[in-house]
Amino acid sequence: MNFTKKIISVIQEAQAQETKLNLEDTISVIKAVTNVSENKNLLEKTLQLILIVEQKVDTSQKLTIRESQIFNLIGLGFNSKEIAEVLSISHDTVSTHRKNIIKKLSLKGAGKLQKAAFQHTNEKLKK
Repeated sequence: MNFTKKIISVIQEAQAQETKLNLEDTISVIKAVTNVSENKNLLEKTLQLILIVEQKVDTSQKLTIRESQIFNLIGLGFNSKEIAEVLSISHDTVSTHRKNIIKKLSLKGAGKLQKAAFQHTNEKLKK
């Protein structure tokens, strides 16, 4: 498991246990990622994920935990292949989750899903 996946795994575990990262822990994670990551785009997405890890999807009553994770990653600009890699699931599983999210949120296709996810993420980052 590469370092970035390990960081994301730790963050997801904290989220699953409803543990919030304190400022010191968040800064430590950011410094670690900065020192290791050579991919600026992935670094930015990881930092954004850290910023919203404490936030729950407004539609959490409608979405499963995994669907919420995927919805947040879509909002950060991850494509299905990247989501599959980060969450260690198959591309087909991501596609199934995307279809379920579209259905549960009564959206009209993948474009509307991306738009809704981006808007949700932007709202969370502004808070």
